[in-house]
Order: sequence, then structure tokens, then C-alpha cells
Amino acid sequence: MSNILFHSEINGIQAICFDTGLKEQDFARAGLSKLLMRQGIVVRNTGTVEVQPVETWKCEGVVEQNGKMVIWGAAFSEDQAVADFDALLADDSRKDAALDAVRRWIQARIALKDEHAPLAPGGTFIDGKGTIFFPPELLLERCFEAEHTALEKKERFVHPDLEGKAAVAWTLACMLYRLFCNADAFPARDILTLHQDMREGVFFPPRFAASGIDRQFDDLIRRAFSRYYEDHPSLEVWRDFLEEKDASNTVKDFAAFFHALTPEESEKITREKEKFIKKTRFSVKTRRFLTRNNAIVLGIAIAVVTLGLIIGSVIYDRSKQPDTKGMTPAEVVQAYYTAFSALDHDFMQKAVLKKAGKADINVAVQLYALDRVRQAYQMGAGQSSVIKAQDWLDAGGQPVSGQYFVFGVTDMQVTPEDQDESDGSVSFTVRYKLWATDFGEEEAPQDALLTPMVQTRIDELRLVFHKDAWRIADIQRN
Repeated sequence: MSNILFHSEINGIQAICFDTGLKEQDFARAGLSKLLMRQGIVVRNTGTVEVQPVETWKCEGVVEQNGKMVIWGAAFSEDQAVADFDALLADDSRKDAALDAVRRWIQARIALKDEHAPLAPGGTFIDGKGTIFFPPELLLERCFEAEHTALEKKERFVHPDLEGKAAVAWTLACMLYRLFCNADAFPARDILTLHQDMREGVFFPPRFAASGIDRQFDDLIRRAFSRYYEDHPSLEVWRDFLEEKDASNTVKDFAAFFHALTPEESEKITREKEKFIKKTRFSVKTRRFLTRNNAIVLGIAIAVVTLGLIIGSVIYDRSKQPDTKGMTPAEVVQAYYTAFSALDHDFMQKAVLKKAGKADINVAVQLYALDRVRQAYQMGAGQSSVIKAQDWLDAGGQPVSGQYFVFGVTDMQVTPEDQDESDGSVSFTVRYKLWATDFGEEEAPQDALLTPMVQTRIDELRLVFHKDAWRIADIQRN
């Protein structure tokens, strides 16, 4: 257990104690006597899934120990070797015991049905007989606050938005990731980034984190942390997976969920891992940079709408801008990516049909708006804060000041595929590199030096002849 949650003998009774970390006056001032009314849950282990008695645990009183107010209740078990799940999951020498405890946790949660019990592994206890104790949640919150462990013992395992069975299944996936991968699925050090990672499903796949991990486990974790919540594996799915039997018809131990990798498999996984890291880092940080500046982008949009005097000129200017009429399909493809590098979202919109290239156009629009804001408030009049990637490479490719950002397409190779124009449709494969400044978790100060990131892309483009011009109807990105 811990210094905050511990066993003791009070009034001749074996008790489990919760140290609030407060002196008597502070305890009274905070009105924490209400915690005495809270109830916990004990789920006994009878050895059968069908019969699992669920009992209510009550606080018995409050005493002062070592100058701090301690709330206590009768010990839920006579076994003094009671462990909390947080410690079990982190103990590399007790993997099988931790796995058995998780199996028992699943059984207890299923037995509870819709009854609420705290999710924090650091506040859930199990004895040697498999009896599980879920203390009152508010009492646990007070203890976590007293020892400053809420992030490690609770928040890393609890989704900020999910409730009910979905929340329980999410916590289970986090516990299993910690057990099998020897790391937290969401390791961010601050609560805001942690919750953002959880909401966006930003995690390191088990197949990269734990060598030789069971492929089905990797798939279940991927589904569990997906942003599409309806696809999350249920407790029953996890139970069936963890209780699979081996060749000797016994439930698998911890080691049985791993297999030795061949040199070819190891090399393949290493390549996939490197690609995953680059791709994820690029997409997550760029997306968050734009998200952080959405207010600025929105402000620019509102300002443009309200400035009625310039609407006429804007319409006139756009009417004079080139479109794809008269261009060959290959020229349209080349012009689209050139416009992307130049943040020419107007031409990009004219070069596509419907939702084709929507993600690219959104990026171009937002970066264009941010550039205009920087020109107005940070840069000199008419001086752009955007450096084209090719210009940056030609200049030596050195880190750039935080007041600029590098962006654009380089090393583009266009390969014709279907070139029969008689049916009004052609296709191309486009390989290129997309560069963008590494913005970091927060926008860097202007005097910082930043190195752009690069993402290799392969796009499959289909163009159609529409209203006397070739336009991009579909972009499939690999």
C-alpha cells in the first residue's frame, strides 16, 4: 500500500486507513466529515464467475495520527499482503500475479454490472484470495491530493469524457498496456496534454513498444484507444482474450502472450516503427499548432466578413485568378502542389471537385491566415513569415527562427497511370516530401531555432473533365 493508505489497529479492530493529509482544523474547515458518509465496494472471490458476493464497505470513524486526520473502516481482508493495482502493474518481478489480478478485476467489474466504482488503479486493492476492494471515490481523491499522486495513480488510466462501461473498458486497456509494455500508454507530464492525447488516440502501438507482443493484443489496444468509441472492445472481449488456454489446456501465463521474432520480423517492425514515429509526430504537432491558433484564424475570417468595403475588390480579384481551363491533366497536378506550397488556397479550390483535397486546402487556408496576422503584428509590412521548403533547402536547410515557419512540397515525382482521356478520366501517382516547422507542444518563442519536419507522401490522384477543364476529383493518400 502507501503512506496515505495503510493498515492499522484502531479500537482493537484491524482497519484500513486513509490519511487525508490535513490537520484537525483544516479538516473541519474543509467540511470533510462528509467523507464518513461515503461507501466503498468489496467483491469477494468464490472461485466461480457466477457467484461473486458484492458487499458494501463503510467508514467507521476518524482519528488523529501523527498530527493528521485519518478516516478508517474495517479491513476488507484478513490478509495483510494486500496490493494496490498501480503497484502490481509496475512490478516487473510479478507479471503473472499482476495478470491474474487484472483477470480478477474484470470478473469483479462484470459482477458489479452498472454499479459505479472508482476506476483509479492506485486506489483499487486486491488480497491474496482475489477479493477486490473499491474504496469511496471522494475519499481516494482526497488521498491522491494529499500525496500529489492523482496523475500517476488515476489520470493516466481514466478517459476525461467516457462514462459507464466504455470508461471501464478504457481503463482496463490502459492497465493492460502498462502491464505488457512496461510503460504508460499516455505518458504526458501535464494533464491538458494527457487528456488531449487520450481524446485524439495518440499512443505508441504495443507492437513497437513490446518486442514480440501478441498480434491480437496489439489490435485490441488499437481499437480500445481509437477515437471511434463504438469500436472499443468490451470487458467480455478482453476477458475471453486473457483467459485463452495454451497447448496444455491451462490459462496462459504472461510469457505466453509473447513470441520470439525472426531477424526478418525485427527488421520489418523497426522500419514500421521509424515511419510511425515520423508520421505521427508530424501530423499531431502540425494539427495542434493549427488548433491552438484557430481563434486567430476565426478572427481573421470575421474581420474579412465585416469589412464590407473590400468585398467587391475581393470578388473582382478572384474572378481574375487563373483556373485549370486550358491545362493538361499533368499541368493541373503540378499546379495543385505548387499552389499548396504557396498557400494559394483559391487556386487549390478551383483545381478540385467537391471534397477532394479538403485537408490540404484547410491547412493552406489556416497557414495563410496566420501568415497575414504575423505580417500585421510581428513582421514588417508585406514581409511573409512563411519560407517555402525548397527555398529553405536551397539555402542550406539550417534551423530557422521561431518567427518564421517553413512549409511546402519538394522532391515531387509525378507518374502517369491511366492516361486514356477518351472516357473523361485519368489518374496519376504523386510521390513527394511535405515539410513543416516542428512547432512543438506550444508555439516556440520568436528567438528559438526550430528544425522543420518532413513527411514522405504518396498520393493517388484521379482527374475528370468537368465544365471544359480537367479537375482533381479524388486524392487517396498513403
